[in-house]
Amino acid sequence: MLPLNILNTTVDIRRRASTGRDALNNPVYGAPTDGAGWSVVYQNIAVRLAFSSKATNFANEGERITPTGVMYYNSGPDIKPEDRVITETGIEYNVISVVPGYAFGKVVDHYEAVLQLP
Repeated sequence: MLPLNILNTTVDIRRRASTGRDALNNPVYGAPTDGAGWSVVYQNIAVRLAFSSKATNFANEGERITPTGVMYYNSGPDIKPEDRVITETGIEYNVISVVPGYAFGKVVDHYEAVLQLP
């Protein structure tokens, strides 16, 4: 388990009742969580957010910086891809993937969720 002094912020996790797919079978992340269909599944989870890259997406309308990072958290919450992470300051991220972090061998120490702006 990660020590509590490393987990320096808290977040809420929201999940849709049903996940949709587009014509190419890619996940559709849906409307922002202030819309209908999202429920709070976990509140005030102690996590550590670490953002390392800030890719730039170019479009005809302009540029958009899309930070990508990792959220570290201890076992307990069952966070899944396509969940939404809401920070204390109201920033919303999509969970792209979740992988276990191993202490040694096959002993799971914590989990790591890859986050990206919606």
